[in-house]
Amino acid sequence: MFNHVLYKKQLVGLTIHLVYPSSDVVISTPDAIGFNLKKQLNELGCCEIQYPLIGGVSVDFIPTKYDILLGHPRQSRHSTFAKLQQKKGWGKILVLHPFCPQDLFTYGYLYSSCLKADSFLAITGSYWDKHLPDTIFSSWAGKITQLDLAVDRQNFPRVKYNFNPPGKRKFLFVGNHPHFKNVDFLNKLAKRCSDIEFHRIGPPGKYPSLIQHGSFKLNDPFVVNLIKEMDFMITMGVMDANPTTVLECASMGLIAVCPEGSGYYESDGVFNISGFNLNQAVITVNELNSLPNSCLEQKRRCMDELLNKRYTWERFALKIVEQVLVSSNNSYKFDISIRLIKIKLYLFFHKKAFWRLAISDWLKDVFR
Repeated sequence: MFNHVLYKKQLVGLTIHLVYPSSDVVISTPDAIGFNLKKQLNELGCCEIQYPLIGGVSVDFIPTKYDILLGHPRQSRHSTFAKLQQKKGWGKILVLHPFCPQDLFTYGYLYSSCLKADSFLAITGSYWDKHLPDTIFSSWAGKITQLDLAVDRQNFPRVKYNFNPPGKRKFLFVGNHPHFKNVDFLNKLAKRCSDIEFHRIGPPGKYPSLIQHGSFKLNDPFVVNLIKEMDFMITMGVMDANPTTVLECASMGLIAVCPEGSGYYESDGVFNISGFNLNQAVITVNELNSLPNSCLEQKRRCMDELLNKRYTWERFALKIVEQVLVSSNNSYKFDISIRLIKIKLYLFFHKKAFWRLAISDWLKDVFR
C-alpha cells in the first residue's frame, strides 16, 4: 500500500514544521502522537522541525514552497499554529487534529484554520468518516482525510489472558468525564446492572454506581493488576472522535465495548452498545456477561490482527505523508451553505469567540 522508497525520494528537500505535543516519557495521546509521528518521519529521512503548542516561532522565519506546516491548531490566536499559519509562502498547510463532526461545541473553532489549509487530517473513527455527510460539517468532506489512531504495543503489552467465567464478568472505564464521554449514562447503566462490577480509572466524579480508583497511568502496577481482573473496557461516548483507550486496553487484553458514536464499528474490533437507550444497553451488558469465553477469544483475535496491521503508528504516519506529497488543494473552498453559516454564527457568539479572546488579551496587556 505504501511505497517507502518512493516516499523517501519525494520527501528530499522538504521540511515539515510539526506542531504537536510530544514526549518520549508519556506513552499516551496526545504526546504519543507527536512523538511517534516525529519518529516515523525521521525514519523516512524527512527533515522535520518540531514546535510546542504555544511559543517557539521565530519572527524572522519566512516559509518557502519547500516548507510544510503540519499540526494542531488551538483556539488562542497566540498559539504556535495560528502564528505560523499567518506567514505567507508555505508549500502546504495541513491541519492534524482529533475530530467528531457531531460535536460542534468542541470542534467548531477549527473552521478558520481548516479554511486556510490544504487538507484536514482528521483523527477520527470510521463511523464518523462515513457519517460526515449527515452532520453540520458535511461541506468539509473535500478537505478531510480520515486517520485511525494507533498504539505502540510494546508500551501496552498483553497482561490479561484468561477471562472470568460467564456471569462473573467485570467492566472497566478509563478516562475523564467531559460531555462527550457520556459518563452519566455509564453510571446509570451500572446502577441498573448492580450485580456486575463497573470500575473506573480517572479523576474523581459523582458517579456512585462506579467503583472509582482515581487517576493512574495505564502502565501503573495498580492498573496492570486491575486489568488482569477485568474482562471488558467500556466507554459510552456517543460523539467521541476515536478514543485511544479502546486500543490501549485492547492491546493489554481486554475486550472493548462502545457505541458507534465512539468512532468504532464492530468490524473495527469492538462490541457495540447503545449510548442512548438505557434498556437496550442493559440487555447488551447482560449478553456480554453471558457469552462463552470462546466468543471473547474470537473477538480478541480479530482486534489483535487490527492492532498489528491497521492501528499502527507506521500506517498513521504514512497516510499523513501521502497528503504531504499529493498535489496542493488550497484552491478548494468550503461550500457556502446554511450549515456553514450556522457554524460561523456559533463561533461568533461562543464564549471563546475570537473577539472575546482579543478583548481579554487586550485587557491583560493594559493591566499587566
